[in-house]
Amino acid sequence: MKRPPLFITLLGVAFLILLGVGLASDIRSMPPPLDTTCQFEEAEVRKEQPSFPVDAPPSGSGDKTFGRQESPATFEWDQLSPRAGFGLTSSRDAETWARRLGAGWYLDWRVGRRYLAQRPEHWQMVRLARGCVAPSKEAIRWLAAHYPGNVWVIGNEPDNVWQDNVVPEEYAQVYHDLYYLIKDADPTASIAVGGVTQATPLRLAYLDRVLTAYQALYDETMPVDWWTVHGFVLREEAGDWGAGIPAGFLATDSGKLYQKVENGSVDIFEEHVIAFRTWMADRGYQDKPLAITEFGILIDPIYGFTPEVVAVYLWDTFTWLGEARDDQIGYPEDDHRLVQRWAWFSLYDPLYPTSNLANLKADALTEIGQ
Repeated sequence: MKRPPLFITLLGVAFLILLGVGLASDIRSMPPPLDTTCQFEEAEVRKEQPSFPVDAPPSGSGDKTFGRQESPATFEWDQLSPRAGFGLTSSRDAETWARRLGAGWYLDWRVGRRYLAQRPEHWQMVRLARGCVAPSKEAIRWLAAHYPGNVWVIGNEPDNVWQDNVVPEEYAQVYHDLYYLIKDADPTASIAVGGVTQATPLRLAYLDRVLTAYQALYDETMPVDWWTVHGFVLREEAGDWGAGIPAGFLATDSGKLYQKVENGSVDIFEEHVIAFRTWMADRGYQDKPLAITEFGILIDPIYGFTPEVVAVYLWDTFTWLGEARDDQIGYPEDDHRLVQRWAWFSLYDPLYPTSNLANLKADALTEIGQ
C-alpha cells in the first residue's frame, strides 16, 4: 500500500498530540468526585440527634414573656439584606427564596460550585468527623482553585457530639491543614472557624483549647479571616435535651442548665453575642468580622413558641443585630458593630420546624418568613 507523504504523517502525529493535550486539559478541568467514604449529608449527621422532648408545658406558657412585644422600626431592610441570610437544609432553589426574603446570603452546610459574584452569596462549608473531612481534600482544592473568593467555614458545631464531634486538639490540626490547602489554591479565599453551638463559658473553653493546641503545634497564632458562632440557647448537660457537653470534655463538666422556655430569650441571645465578641477581643481577634451562622427557636410551640412569638423574636434579634455596637469589642472596620452577618435557622427544616421561614408544600412564606 502506498504510504502518504512524510509531511502529512507529521501533521497527523501533531494533531494527535494536540488532541491528547486538549483531552488532558479537559480532564484536569473536571473536579474530583465529591463523594468519598467520608462524604455525608446533613440529614444523616443529625438522624441520631435526640429531638427535644415535649412533656407537660410550664405554667404560664402562652403568655407574652418570650420576646419584646414592641418592635421598633429603626432600621431599613434594604440596608440589612446584605447582612441577613438563612440556612437551607432542603434542595429548594436558594435564589428564589432569597429574593422573596430579601436575603443577601445563605449556607447549606455543603460545598458547591458557585462564584462569589453570584447572588445570593453562598458560604462553603467543609464537614468534619473524627479523622474525616468531607468532601475530600482533592475536591476542596479543585473547588477553591476554580471558584475563587469564597468564604470557607471549617466544620459545623465541631464541639457538639450530635454534629461534627471533633475534640479541640484535632480541630486545630484539621483547621491548619485546610486553611493552608485552600489558601494555596485560592489566596483570595476567606477561612472561617466553624461555629460552636452557643457562646457559653463551656463552649468558649473549647475554643481556648483549640487556640492553645494550634499555638503549641505550629508555633504561631491561629490565622482566622472570619469567626462564626451559633446563637442558640440550649441546655449543657450530658444525657439531657440540648447541646450536651462539648467533645473532649468530661460528662461531669458543668455547663449552662437552661430551661426550654429560655430557648427564645432575647436577653440571653444578646449576652452570648457580647460574650463571644469580648472573648474575641481578649484573644487578639477584635479586628476580625463575626457571623452568626445559625440561630432561631428550636423548641416545640407547646412551650409558648407560637408563630407570632417566633416572629417577634426574629424581629427583636434582627433589630438588635443591625444596631449593636461597642467601641471596646466591636469590629473597627464596620463602625464597631458586633456582628457582620447572621443567618436564621432555617428556611425549612422538618426536624426543627418551629422557626421555618417557608412552607415548601404551599410554596409560600410562613408568618415568620413574612
